[in-house]
Amino acid sequence: MTDLEKLNPEQRKAVTDTEGAVLVFAGAGSGKTRVLTHRIAYLIDEKKINPWNILAITFTNKATREMKERLTDMLGENDVWVSTFHSLCVSILHKYAQNIGYTQNFTIYDETASKRALLKVLREKRLEEDDKDTYAYHIGKAKNAGLNSDEYFARIRAYEKNAMLICEVYDAYERTLFENNAMDFDDLLIKCYRLLSECDEALEFYSRKFKYIHVDEFQDTNLIQFELLKLLASKWKNIFVVGDDDQSIYGWRGADVRNILEFDRAFPELKIYKLEQNYRSTQQILDCANRLISNNKSRTAKTLFSEKKDGVKVEYLVSSTEYEEVDRVISQILALKRQYGYSDSDFAVLVRNNALTRLYETNFKKNRIPYKVYGGYKFFDRKEILDVIAYIRMLVNEKDSDAITRIINFPPRGIGDTTVDKLINYSAEKSITLFDTVMDIDYSDFTPAIKSKVGIFRNFIGEMLREKSNKPLVEFICELVVKAGFEKYYRSTGKEEDLNRWENIEEFLTFLQENYEDSQIDLGEFLQTLALSTDADNDSENVDSVVIATMHAAKGLEFKVVFIIACEEGIIPSSQSIREANGIEEERRVMYVALTRAQERLYVSAVRGVRRKYNRTEPAIPSRFFSEAKGETPQPFVRNFGLYGKSEKYNDSYETAIPEYIDYTEKPVVSPVKTEVQVKPKVYNTSSEGYKPGAKVEHRKYGKGTVITVSGSGTATTVTVAFPGLGVKKFALMNAPLTLC
Repeated sequence: MTDLEKLNPEQRKAVTDTEGAVLVFAGAGSGKTRVLTHRIAYLIDEKKINPWNILAITFTNKATREMKERLTDMLGENDVWVSTFHSLCVSILHKYAQNIGYTQNFTIYDETASKRALLKVLREKRLEEDDKDTYAYHIGKAKNAGLNSDEYFARIRAYEKNAMLICEVYDAYERTLFENNAMDFDDLLIKCYRLLSECDEALEFYSRKFKYIHVDEFQDTNLIQFELLKLLASKWKNIFVVGDDDQSIYGWRGADVRNILEFDRAFPELKIYKLEQNYRSTQQILDCANRLISNNKSRTAKTLFSEKKDGVKVEYLVSSTEYEEVDRVISQILALKRQYGYSDSDFAVLVRNNALTRLYETNFKKNRIPYKVYGGYKFFDRKEILDVIAYIRMLVNEKDSDAITRIINFPPRGIGDTTVDKLINYSAEKSITLFDTVMDIDYSDFTPAIKSKVGIFRNFIGEMLREKSNKPLVEFICELVVKAGFEKYYRSTGKEEDLNRWENIEEFLTFLQENYEDSQIDLGEFLQTLALSTDADNDSENVDSVVIATMHAAKGLEFKVVFIIACEEGIIPSSQSIREANGIEEERRVMYVALTRAQERLYVSAVRGVRRKYNRTEPAIPSRFFSEAKGETPQPFVRNFGLYGKSEKYNDSYETAIPEYIDYTEKPVVSPVKTEVQVKPKVYNTSSEGYKPGAKVEHRKYGKGTVITVSGSGTATTVTVAFPGLGVKKFALMNAPLTLC
């Protein structure tokens, strides 16, 4: 018999309402998994439903395993179908694939195979292979929306100048997969939907089989997943979905919160239950979360409550710099361990983007606090950081063929895998290093096309080899990153994950400035120091450790003590989200998820002043969410530009507080025009004489620096200058307050 006594009254109502469409709004920590498993057990034990007729859909393989284990504990061995959306679709497609032109043994392409298929299309169309990520982004976006090439063209033609070309590539890519009897990961959903829409036999079988359908984390479904569910539930209309619109945080990968908010449009007889009792957090923490999320307009009203009425007040910390912030977090962790006996694993530090983890990783290490990065790699193990380090390895050790192979075509230069294999084989045949093959490419018997592409890489290596002994370590690595093209690549794909990768590289350069600005070590010594400081001996994955995680990665987890750091405008909400429709509301939901991870103690931290980047400083002001969580109206703020020795008070709205990103490495710094009156720029230099690479200069604001490059002539002369501690900046010489030292 199913034990319903373990459920609260609202949970029992949801579990025992077995017929028709049921939507359960399950607030954070309200026991939604318990409700799902008890509901399935109730159907089998009390309603005598055959387990073969029950479907439960989860979003991850881990969640699938956990639900199967719970059901086995409650029911013993059973035939309930528990799977992810993709696994369900694979099973359906294998049974009926011939109805849409595939054989039953179709291939599922992984990411690597999909990229190869896309590259084949680009070569056939004589298009730039370097643009493959842009095409892949659009193809994935179209498939998540359930659109074919014509439908996607109609959607993007108004704002995408290459819409026609993108959709031609999409169409050709689809034909390539079909000709190879293959589907990519996104196809599993859209082809299954097409199958059930077109094949009456398949729809009749599965809609009849699944009398009772259950869906976990329903707020994370995308359009095509919702359409699949409607087809599967079309016969019996017994569908039970559990989710929380306040925790819908995956819009960037296709999730549509409207699926849960407008569920009654598909099922007009819908019955709704709200699970508002939280079993995780104290009421103090829930009050904070409730205050925040109540500012969202697109949501179903609910207020979390807890029987844990007592609790420590939430603390709101404001620091003047990120370095003061990390010191305060570490001091608080040590004090709580000392006073209350907390273990390291009781603590979590949550950040909006993973570039922010570096400062905590390095300082935890200095303070001998074991830590692990949850749901991702430690900072120095991330691909983009290893790519930058590979460039340095190559310049230090010319025999390091592994480093050259890693970065010869990254960022992309049109040197494909086939060409790299030819270079490696040629090197082996000639008994020379891969480095020598690249440097002597003009004297080889490769085709002119290969010589041209590899020649560009060769010229870059040569330039860097000449420069490395002429510049201080930090200045040189900053220049290396700029000239290699990391920023241009990562900021051009349109993907949030790539923007995060660029931010990680910026954080790496900041790390260099903090630790090696005045150091006299060379590149080789730097690599040795870095290898020792990130050695596996420092690994703490299997010991009691503080968790460092992004807010997204922390979803579903809980910790006794949570620190939410860098709660600042432009970080949370992110600068990108501020410019997007509905972006602020999703960011507020991300913050809400972070707040509700805490069980006993919660610290919300922000910097008021500036945050340092490798080539600039950015204003740091507490986020609107910081004030909302406190229950306060956002106040006017002071930007404290300590670097320049002045403070200024602003009454900007939050919508205008954070400036657009300025790419100092590509264009001169230009002050915003505050009035419509055209002011003639002040002339500082009428001659470029003396301005040459290596020359020492002084800027009125940035101080002393070294000229890296000079380009143009006359009034169009521009100079690129490296400033210690501030990075590389580019100026129009005539209008820049620069003087030769």
